[in-house]
Amino acid sequence: MIFDITAFSSPTPDFLAAGGIFYAFSVSTIAGQVVMLALFLTSIVSWSVMFTKFKQVRIAERNGRDFLRTLRAEERFVEIFSKGRIWNDCPLFELYTAGCKGIQGSTGVNDTFKLQLLQGALERSVAEQIVRLESQVSILGTAVSAAPFLGLLGTVWGVMDAFSSVAIVGSATIGALAPGIAAALITTVMGLVVALPSMVGYNILVANIRRLTMEMENFASEFLGIAQKEMGA
Repeated sequence: MIFDITAFSSPTPDFLAAGGIFYAFSVSTIAGQVVMLALFLTSIVSWSVMFTKFKQVRIAERNGRDFLRTLRAEERFVEIFSKGRIWNDCPLFELYTAGCKGIQGSTGVNDTFKLQLLQGALERSVAEQIVRLESQVSILGTAVSAAPFLGLLGTVWGVMDAFSSVAIVGSATIGALAPGIAAALITTVMGLVVALPSMVGYNILVANIRRLTMEMENFASEFLGIAQKEMGA
């Protein structure tokens, strides 16, 4: 049996073209390859942020439900704080702890001033938890805005290179135009591939964080109302 050694030689243009993105990357200029690598890294960062933030929000929601269920079962509102129980990664528990510490730190003052101190402690805690929940979400917003424009930059650059190749060759053949056009269009596709999942993830995260924010604000109002009732103010 005689083997055709040429079948195992360097890939032909037809074989590379069948690879789609790999062919486009191989025929791109340095500028086009830099754009594609930048979009690839942006995609990795975006998916990493989405995975981390969705996990954080999911844990916050689960622990928040468990904390509220335990709190409702106690006879006294500050009983959990007195027992020293802890719920990690739970914004509602952090808010509850800040409120209880605010009450402890306001001993020896009149009830009206004590309520003002408590309200200030709760508002600061809500703001801190919102900042913690919203951290890194702006990265997704940046990816949504920047990725399509970065892809468009690669497209325009690739089209210019394609027409430059035509000018050098002297004839507008498919062989002269195809590599540059393929390299140009693939950057647009990659830009959209990065932007679309980032946009969906960003919108879902913003909605979930808004819901957690509302829960914290409602809990802060409930805490303040219970404290006001117990003080008789």
